[in-house]
Amino acid sequence: MARLFCENCQKESNFLPIYMAIKIAGVSRSTIYYWLERGWVHWLELPSRRRVICEASLSRPANSPPHLAPEASSPKKPSKAVQSAKNL
Repeated sequence: MARLFCENCQKESNFLPIYMAIKIAGVSRSTIYYWLERGWVHWLELPSRRRVICEASLSRPANSPPHLAPEASSPKKPSKAVQSAKNL
């Protein structure tokens, strides 16, 4: 873990190696790379060419202002029409 300046957050933040981001976010390595490609998490490339991920961007949407709290990410219940269709 390294404490570096995040251009997106506009503050110093903890930057994590990918293996730690995987553990914290509870997702697969391919999901982390998917997020990296889309800019959904903030990241930096070190001189060693390794990428590190801003810890703050793992807990909130990357495009939201840093002062906003993360939204709940619980799955939505299917509508009653979908639920009743499952019973057929």
